[in-house]
Amino acid sequence: MSCYITGYGAALPDRVVTNAQLAPMLGVKPDWIEANSGVRERRWVEAHQATSDLAVAAVRDALNDATSVEQVDYLIGCTLSPDYQVPGITPLVQRKLDGCRGIPAIDLRAGCAAILYALQLARALIESQAARTVVCFGAEAQSKGLDLQPRSAELSMLFGDGAGAIVISSEPKLIDKARDSLVRIDDVLIETDGRFAEELIVRAPGTANGARWFDEEQLAAGLHRGSMQGRRVILQAVRKLAEAAVRITERNEISLDQIDVVIPHQANANLLRSLAKRLSISEERIVSNLERFGNTSSASAFLALWQANRESRFHAGSYALILAFGAGFTWGSALCRVCDD
Repeated sequence: MSCYITGYGAALPDRVVTNAQLAPMLGVKPDWIEANSGVRERRWVEAHQATSDLAVAAVRDALNDATSVEQVDYLIGCTLSPDYQVPGITPLVQRKLDGCRGIPAIDLRAGCAAILYALQLARALIESQAARTVVCFGAEAQSKGLDLQPRSAELSMLFGDGAGAIVISSEPKLIDKARDSLVRIDDVLIETDGRFAEELIVRAPGTANGARWFDEEQLAAGLHRGSMQGRRVILQAVRKLAEAAVRITERNEISLDQIDVVIPHQANANLLRSLAKRLSISEERIVSNLERFGNTSSASAFLALWQANRESRFHAGSYALILAFGAGFTWGSALCRVCDD
């Protein structure tokens, strides 16, 4: 049984934070941020906004594009910045969606690669006939957890807030007939290598830090702040994403030259440029919103997918490739075929 992406949604906070505004907090120059990340501005939530608020808005946007909330059979949510430690974000989103039935609400934590894990699960649910319509979303309000100090400049300069959502269905007829084409999910490849789990990490709260879940000693040590071995993360990301792109195209007996559009998670500009070079593809074929939105973590590939649709980057008969790499390390690729309605 085939499955299709039948709706796309997004939600971005109104507040725009430029490099000129952020740089003094981090003790750097605005042009240093752009040169080292590719980011010029990002969106941040206001104090009263939670991650689930962005997620709900993105899901509603995607449903307006595809079907009614009453038809949804599963809800799959991805975030690294949940409203609470417990419960997960997805039950909160379900509660806020008027008309949503008591459907299973699943949380996934696979970092920036979460979209691929969500696609694989949604595809399996539909192909096994356990569901006909699955909504997947990625949402982040990372700004609330950033360490806005010079010691964390290389990490804190990257992140923005936002949410993206897609509707995945077994029924291509749900597609708006005004469109020329629809996107079919043909294959998904996902992998994990836990040997690198501590290269990109937030250690606290957690049960591996001593006798207590969280205490003043951990707070003083800054274990609640994110840490990243930046160079090693990028080197691994470029290598693994290039390998995933080659493997998924080879096993589907197509070439990279047949890929019309590449939709990666938005880590930083250096990674996107290195990936284009490694795959020998032009940067014009890569969807990027990093300059305007920053790295929105779990939401970034969802937002890039929404952007590709919004910009009419999908053309009947062509292929689209989704690539993402996240904490864990987790990574993979998804091959989509753009077919006639």
